[in-house]
Amino acid sequence: MKRPCLLAACMAFFLTACAANVIVRRTPDPAKPVRVAVLPFKAQPEHPESGALAYEAFSTYLLRLKGYSMIDRGALDQVIKEQKLTQTGIIDQEKAVEIGKLLGAEGVVLGTVTEYTPRNYLLFPPAKVSLTARLINTKTGEVEWTASDTRGGLKRWFTWLVWPAGIVATVISPSAEDQMQRTSRSISRALEKEITKQRGR
Repeated sequence: MKRPCLLAACMAFFLTACAANVIVRRTPDPAKPVRVAVLPFKAQPEHPESGALAYEAFSTYLLRLKGYSMIDRGALDQVIKEQKLTQTGIIDQEKAVEIGKLLGAEGVVLGTVTEYTPRNYLLFPPAKVSLTARLINTKTGEVEWTASDTRGGLKRWFTWLVWPAGIVATVISPSAEDQMQRTSRSISRALEKEITKQRGR
């Protein structure tokens, strides 16, 4: 393969790897925002703090999406307490819908941190974070959208490819907390783009 072709292939792979995956089955009406409750995210088992980080980051960016209004965090915490649940994010879909109805929410967001690898400077490659999330309609139980994204994976691969220069890239690379913000922002933007596209059809 000639160098220009190789470069083009690498760029195509890079762009694909950086795009969040979203599937939107129903678009909200901006004039009638959907009341949504974001439930605690299921943490990556080896890093229990990752669930709270994902919850905070995702809630912040989802709040910016037109067509959705967020249930107050205090109200959610109160219901979780009353139902004698914990903030672990380990809630099945049936229970999630029940909590959503108690809050008067039309939809509930369930999320999982599928991978959370903190940056460890010279010992390991840069941080990597993977998130999945879905919005469930509390009236029908149907999934209205699903989304997932990974940040840091490609850079981790390049770190080893260009070693020892990759060590410098590791030291100055984003932390896992930063990657969590980037992943949540990427998913939010991808959802906004797809929702806008479907509204224009």
